[in-house]
Amino acid sequence: MEFQPKIVAILCNWCSYAGADLAGVSRFQYPPTTRVIRVMCSTRVEPSFVLKSFLNGADGVLVGGCHLGDCHYVTGNYYTIGKINIARKMIKYAGINEKRLRLEWISASEGEKFAQVVKEFTEELRELGPIKNDRYNNIALKASFNASFKPRIRILASKHRMLTEEGNKYGEFYTNFEFERISDEIVYDEINEEMIRLLLHKKEMTLEEISNKTGLKKNIALLYLMNFIKNGEVSFKEKDGIYSFYHDKKEVKIPEPIIIEDFEGGEGAVIIGAGAEGIRKAVEFAENGEEVFVVERYPSLNKYVVRKHLSSFNNDAPLEKFLKLVEKGKIRFIGNSVVKKIDNEIIKIIKYPTRVKKDCNNCNICYEVCPLKTVDRERSLFSRKAIYRTNGIPLTYTLEKESPFCQTACPAHVDVRGYVAYIAEGKFEESVNLIRERLPLPAILGRVCTHPCEGLCRRNGFEEPISIRLLKRFVADWEWENKGKIELGKIPMNENNKYKIAIIGSGPAGLATAYELMKKGYKVTIFESLPVVGGMMAVGIPPYRLPKDVLERETKAIIDMGAEVKLNTKVGKDISFEEIYKEYDAVFIGTGCHECRKLGIEGEELKGVISGVEFLRELNISPETQRALFQDRKVIVVGGGDVAIDAARCAIRLGSREVTILYRRSREEMPARDEEIEFAEEEGVNIKFLSAPVKIVGKDGRVCGVECIEMELGEPDESGRRKPVPKEGSEFSIETDVVISAIGQYPDLSFLPDEIKKTKWGIVVDENTSATSMPGVFAGGDVVTGPSIVIEAIAWGRRASHAIDAYIHGKEVLFDPIEKDINRSIASWEDIELMKRNVVLSGIEKEERRKIGYLPIEERITTFKEVEIGFDKGNAIEEAKRCLSCRECLGCGICGNECIKEVIDYEEEEKEIEIKAKSITVDPEIYFKMDENSFTPLEVEDMIEMGMITNWDGKKPKNAIFLYEKENEYIKKLKEKLKKEGISIIDKDRDGDMIINCKFLENEYYRKIKKMSGK
Repeated sequence: MEFQPKIVAILCNWCSYAGADLAGVSRFQYPPTTRVIRVMCSTRVEPSFVLKSFLNGADGVLVGGCHLGDCHYVTGNYYTIGKINIARKMIKYAGINEKRLRLEWISASEGEKFAQVVKEFTEELRELGPIKNDRYNNIALKASFNASFKPRIRILASKHRMLTEEGNKYGEFYTNFEFERISDEIVYDEINEEMIRLLLHKKEMTLEEISNKTGLKKNIALLYLMNFIKNGEVSFKEKDGIYSFYHDKKEVKIPEPIIIEDFEGGEGAVIIGAGAEGIRKAVEFAENGEEVFVVERYPSLNKYVVRKHLSSFNNDAPLEKFLKLVEKGKIRFIGNSVVKKIDNEIIKIIKYPTRVKKDCNNCNICYEVCPLKTVDRERSLFSRKAIYRTNGIPLTYTLEKESPFCQTACPAHVDVRGYVAYIAEGKFEESVNLIRERLPLPAILGRVCTHPCEGLCRRNGFEEPISIRLLKRFVADWEWENKGKIELGKIPMNENNKYKIAIIGSGPAGLATAYELMKKGYKVTIFESLPVVGGMMAVGIPPYRLPKDVLERETKAIIDMGAEVKLNTKVGKDISFEEIYKEYDAVFIGTGCHECRKLGIEGEELKGVISGVEFLRELNISPETQRALFQDRKVIVVGGGDVAIDAARCAIRLGSREVTILYRRSREEMPARDEEIEFAEEEGVNIKFLSAPVKIVGKDGRVCGVECIEMELGEPDESGRRKPVPKEGSEFSIETDVVISAIGQYPDLSFLPDEIKKTKWGIVVDENTSATSMPGVFAGGDVVTGPSIVIEAIAWGRRASHAIDAYIHGKEVLFDPIEKDINRSIASWEDIELMKRNVVLSGIEKEERRKIGYLPIEERITTFKEVEIGFDKGNAIEEAKRCLSCRECLGCGICGNECIKEVIDYEEEEKEIEIKAKSITVDPEIYFKMDENSFTPLEVEDMIEMGMITNWDGKKPKNAIFLYEKENEYIKKLKEKLKKEGISIIDKDRDGDMIINCKFLENEYYRKIKKMSGK
């Protein structure tokens, strides 16, 4: 017998259903298996209607509403689309083919069309067959139905248009790709929760049973259960070493809020980091009558924050005494804050907004309705929402709007998430336009950027990061290939036209400054000592990495905006700095680091010894001259950075017979990028690690060899790398014709007046404004920082342009304008480790990073053609789709809507606090390495506190192994606690039930603080 699909047709009473009546099509003309349900409007069709229909045995659901634009309630159509979209995701999760849900727009005059649609839909369902032929999961369908009533799902169903077209509470717009990605994660998470609730409402179950029924991995199911236990929804029992779980409802008491009064600054002892040592010091200072300020990046201080600091491993913190002193105002606790700068005694602190006003009554409604969930940084086995209660001092709520880690890691804070999402949708022009809001040189950076953004991509938590750099290159190249031009516009006509700005240096910092200033209407003149525009990009990067035509088209586009350029004009020789200062309203110095440091060994004055910077400069300006000097020669390059690698690879291309790099440390410490080192080795460069020259040997005034010595690594130096120490009796010699010194660069500051403060490294500036000590003079890029990366120089240019604009108009720059729009700008590798505990991301499938092609090696070593072959369109789109569209707060506004006290303040801004420090104590924070097979010591402590010590399989371990353990009081106490629970500690060389990974690293933020403070 032919399959007769059962259809539920949900029709708008005013449109689709009325249309059928008007056309004389009665319900008796539909197949007898079709049931028609009238609703007041198609906007009233909730995902629950669709899911209930399938639960009641429907083989398909047809929703009928009016054509977009025809209905008197146009906006309602968008709500219908949003709700049906969410319903599709939910039935898909339950294993039901999405084609079984159909949305049709049928006006009141199209009743016959509806009958035809029913007929077509019936045939489609016949082809699909009975619903059991799908990967149908009844538990998931029931869970989907329950989840459809939850606030998170209802918000998603109704907010699509707001978030993608009208903008969220922060004025941000989502692409459809971003919205779909985030919706998938939230739907997945909500249904998982409901599946577990459903199962445990029926009976007591073990972790293995829950995993089998839900299809969730055991470790993920356990993380869900941990949360339920913490929230009082689930309890547990242990029998014969196996834990079972059951539904429970324990009241979780919500404590009264404890508020700390704000303050603007002050003078006293400053403690950075509230670990055991920091707290002990704070109490000691306060009891001695000193004013004390404690700066902590967490919004509230409690025992979980304290234990994350290294000092807590060997000391107990007098936390209760500390908290009482805080309540009395004897100690000032500055939470949710980071130290921005330490300048002698002055400490500048950025306090990030909590976005919740003081009169919050801790009712917890905001937490219940918030749709976005993430890992709790304080207790990694648990989750929290974007808005959450901070238990401790202060005890209140925080709404954490976190910028994507990739954007935070980018020095110029380019909106990576946004432009990658555009690529995923095939909107390449929109993508490159978004990039240029903060970065004027996308094709150049798409080739030479060291991509720090990729280092903090969340996909690093479980696979390779997104190819952000190559995606940037793709859209920039696409623009040129399809439009043949770059349109940046001209200087707009406005009041700024009367002001003239001088820019000394046309490298990335100078060009970025010029670009931003011309967008504001300023007239710009660039002074460049070289015969070409581009600074170190033009003369310090080989063409096989940055082709000349790419460099020229992007730099020319900036100049064509209206800049005047004076090439071959060296300030201090062809024109004095004083002349420029008098003629222009402001001056920006971006001259880079073009001087090379000396080796400081005998024989450095011999012919054939050249600096890496000089070599690359001459090669870029006059390549054929250099070919004659290197053809069939033996070459030694000294150094381990990008300049050394570039010089070596160029020497190969110039026909050198043999090229050797001498580097005094190991490969692990080599500062050059890994891919560049690999390219060099593939092309025939020999790298001798742990080797250093001690003398250059000459004959007839020319180089003929180098005497060297082997090194071994000692203790770390101030850079954090282990210091190389000569190995006695390990001397050796190498014959060579050329020695290229590439051990570092420094800026030429000889043209600057004494009024501008300098150090041996560069110009001293205000980091917020790039202002020098001379009024109206600004500086940025390598001339300030020393040799760095192109994207950092561009960030300095953007910073300076904002400051110059403020200076011209007599305004004050309070915050670093580059950091202004970045929330919680302290993302670190710890956040990537935490992704391994993120249940929301557990449903993300691993997707292999797309590969690109390279010029064949045999062709590379004889030419300066570009080595990398970028993405094609298809691979670019697929790679962009790997983006997780990371957000912590959606900006949906639901917490503000539901808040009875109206205390949510989406527009609250960060504050800058300045403290004069009488003393500085740094108490570093650490983080542990994580994986799916082990627990961190802090996680084990949380389980002991909960009363349930379990492995990832839901069984109580009989024994435990401590890996990478460094004996300390904390670990000793933890072992004793485990022994009391009947868990023995065994040798790490044996197999054990529970693996406790003690490997930890110091948080990058605190490493910077120690460097700033000299601690």
